Amino acid sequence: MEIRQMIYLVEICNGPSLSAAAERLYLTPQALSKAIRALEEELKAPLFFREKGRLLLTPFGRRVLREVKPFVDDYNNLCEQLSRLSTQERGRLSVVFAHGVPNALVGNPVEELAQRYPEVTFDLMELPDLLAEQNLLNEESDIGFLVGPPQPQQEFWYQTLKRCHLCAVVNKDHPLASHKSLCIDDLAGQPIITKNTLFRAYHMVDDLAKQHGIALQYALRSPDEILWISMLEKNKGVGIGVSFLSQELRQTDQLLVHIPFEEPQLVWEICVATKKGHYLSAAGKAVLDYAMTLAE
Repeated sequence: MEIRQMIYLVEICNGPSLSAAAERLYLTPQALSKAIRALEEELKAPLFFREKGRLLLTPFGRRVLREVKPFVDDYNNLCEQLSRLSTQERGRLSVVFAHGVPNALVGNPVEELAQRYPEVTFDLMELPDLLAEQNLLNEESDIGFLVGPPQPQQEFWYQTLKRCHLCAVVNKDHPLASHKSLCIDDLAGQPIITKNTLFRAYHMVDDLAKQHGIALQYALRSPDEILWISMLEKNKGVGIGVSFLSQELRQTDQLLVHIPFEEPQLVWEICVATKKGHYLSAAGKAVLDYAMTLAE
């Protein structure tokens, strides 16, 4: 017995005639009758009989229908579920961004993705650097735009898209504002205004300061950019920023100046990454190809 024969049996019983069932099944009535006769021969008992031109089930046929119908219903449900999963696999993608990364890339990728791939349903989220990295490591997202390189590096495939230098951000009246560049030693004794420990820039500056024997004094460690800028405007300390923001801030905030750090290791590096071994759908591969065009 083949599952198609079970489906045919159930469809015939849905009425009102064998011809109507054949039409629903995209078969000729002759082909449908032949399939049912083959099933009756295999079962060695009739499933239908005719009375006054009507096709009716035999007692054996009614028993077979009771046994077969739940199986066919389960099969149809399974086909529907697999179809939904297939559609989802082709058309749904989860992308995580480290905080600030979309604004740092040429052409905002959050907007570009929806415009370039209207057939794809995107689940987009923006998280602090280390949480975005952990999200990708746990395979909660398919693709990540991270501040990296991501750690541990052996767990990821990644490609660098852009490198920006860390800067000190100060009020124009701050004593350091006249400097053309700064080194990490210049931060000694200064109240530091920065993101918290979930951000890679914090660790880069703090780790380098410790290597130089400097214990930084923090006035603020927070992802709250409004509070961060407010304190700098009030000349409450030295902020840790990124070079790509300098032009934007010069245009919108005349009180603040960016001063680049001299140390070459203070680089804010944007990477596109995937977890090694994580399956990427056709949509995922297309988005990854697009991401590579953002490299500068």
